[in-house]
Amino acid sequence: MDLKKLKGIRVEKGHTQDTLARKLGVTTKTYNRKELGIIEFNRRELSLIIKELEMNDDDAMEIFFTLMITNMAT
Repeated sequence: MDLKKLKGIRVEKGHTQDTLARKLGVTTKTYNRKELGIIEFNRRELSLIIKELEMNDDDAMEIFFTLMITNMAT
């Protein structure tokens, strides 16, 4: 996951970790751990984040597909 890019898009769109956590139905601490890569986002969460942050396909693939490849390699 390109954590810096995810955070950058989130901040650029005016969202805090708290606002996205509420949208996902998780605590801010849990969202923070997900954005740091400690805990993985599930499919529903990924869909909501992509929609909420109005990500284009390229950004979504770059951020989240990289995570899947990284996890498969370890």
